Amino acid sequence: MTRIKKIIGSPFVRKWFLTLLAFVTTLFLCFMLYTHINSTKALQIEYTSYSELQAERIAGQLDDNFKSYSRVAALLSLNKMIRIYLFDEDTDILFTDIHSQLNNQLAAYTEGFPAIDSIFLFPASGKEVFTSNFGNPVAYQSLNDKNCLSIQEAPDTMALVPREKNERYPYLITIYLPLFQQDQKSLIVLNINLSDIPLLRDVSNDSIQKIYIVSDEGELLHRSQQRDMPEPLELVPQLRHFDSTKESYSHYDNGDTPYIYSQQHSEKYPWYYVTVTTPQSYMEKSYNFYENLLTILPWLLILTLLVIVWLVLLATHPMRTISDFLENPLPELPDNISEPETKKIIRHFINYMQTNRSLSEELEKQMEQGNKATYRALQAQINPHFLFNTLNLIRNMEIETLGYDHEAPELTLSLSRLMRYALDCANLVPLKTEFYYTELYLRILNLRYREKLHFNIVGLDAVSDLLVPKLILQPLIENAVFHGCAPSLDTHNTILVDTMKEGELCTITVDDNGVGIPAESLELLRSKLSRMDEIPSDSIGLQNVVFRMYLTYGDAFCFAIDSEPGKGTRISLTFPAVYTKEQPEEKNVNTGLS
Repeated sequence: MTRIKKIIGSPFVRKWFLTLLAFVTTLFLCFMLYTHINSTKALQIEYTSYSELQAERIAGQLDDNFKSYSRVAALLSLNKMIRIYLFDEDTDILFTDIHSQLNNQLAAYTEGFPAIDSIFLFPASGKEVFTSNFGNPVAYQSLNDKNCLSIQEAPDTMALVPREKNERYPYLITIYLPLFQQDQKSLIVLNINLSDIPLLRDVSNDSIQKIYIVSDEGELLHRSQQRDMPEPLELVPQLRHFDSTKESYSHYDNGDTPYIYSQQHSEKYPWYYVTVTTPQSYMEKSYNFYENLLTILPWLLILTLLVIVWLVLLATHPMRTISDFLENPLPELPDNISEPETKKIIRHFINYMQTNRSLSEELEKQMEQGNKATYRALQAQINPHFLFNTLNLIRNMEIETLGYDHEAPELTLSLSRLMRYALDCANLVPLKTEFYYTELYLRILNLRYREKLHFNIVGLDAVSDLLVPKLILQPLIENAVFHGCAPSLDTHNTILVDTMKEGELCTITVDDNGVGIPAESLELLRSKLSRMDEIPSDSIGLQNVVFRMYLTYGDAFCFAIDSEPGKGTRISLTFPAVYTKEQPEEKNVNTGLS
């Protein structure tokens, strides 16, 4: 029991349990989302394809209906009795003799085809119009009928024209069939009541599917509860998907009430058949899918929790073993550990503890030595402070004794500034700062040699903000003065300091016209400067400069030294050009004297 409580209370167990639970839950939710999206897409594609096929089938059936009504008109045009009536000039006598037979024939067609509202025969003589609705033939086909065509206005070929009858319901598709005989023109007219076409009548009260007829011009020719002929498409929001540029088109609208819009152009007539279908079965399938999913979800969660618990115990066993070992560390590997990975980790812990013990002892010794070094460094800080105060006192005494314009106070001031710059903790400084203190050093040398040395500094403007290690020029100039110019000092001794930047590299050259270096000594000097692994024994000189540049720039730094006895020596330093972000101003340089 204690073991179980310890396992349950272990932070490793809780962490792994929560991690796996979150992972499995996320995986399960992703699976549900993936299943939902893909099943929804599959059902949408299925019902969209089904709706498109339905639209094609409905378009075919309605086209067949209109073709059959056209065939009725064609059959009427072949009837001999009808042709005699249409083209015989003595219509009064014929009408008395055969009107009952004509009326029976026309009535048979109107009764046999429920969608045929009425049939009119316009004789060539223009005297009297015969209709299947015998009794008020003239009033029924009056001039007030919207879109009604006379014999003269009727086309010369069969045509289907949508129109109203007496400016009210029902709304018709009128078939005009003109007949010609010896320059005489007669007309057979069939009025098709759209609401009585069987397919359109069957879906008029259907809540799932609606059928519309839309003209090529985008006008609504037929819909349930139609109020005008034609009507604008805006009266039916679902018809906003109508596209007159496409013969066949389907679209699934996943709005508040999903529906499938399908349009199919008639193969023969100038209009589209449009179906709007509510995917009721699709919604039912979706509800059934989620109902089944919610039914099995609790069992899946229970199974998932059991699997997570088993995986957590299996995964945290090595961690619990290591945790037990860390609580009671032993100098040797315990015998009750069987997992190879756990053994390896604990063996590393044992090695680490032994190494840590040794390092702790060594660290204590180093800390003791460091404390001693810190004490000596703090004590050494007193010496420069004393030195600067002394130089300041000497300069004041020189000014009082010799005057402010005398060379001695200026020499003391330059020396104080140089020493402050040398003792400053900064490593990299802008090149213009290095040249500023180099000029102070040159001023001291000119005071010493009474203007017998000539110095020339060129190329500074292009690289003034370049970062360099401090005090790299002073040792080079000192080397040129004391080893090159001093042995044969005259008024023609010149030292040239040239800076040049090429691409990403900068080169500083110190050139003198002194006595030069013998070839043997030059090779020895080059060999000595090439040994970068040896730290110079003192803190001044050419070797110190080369070593500090190598420490700063590594293999990107190179130097060259060329000399010819009697003509002079040239030393070149080449290194990467690195610029400072903040440009220091010379007025902020600490001079060491107030």
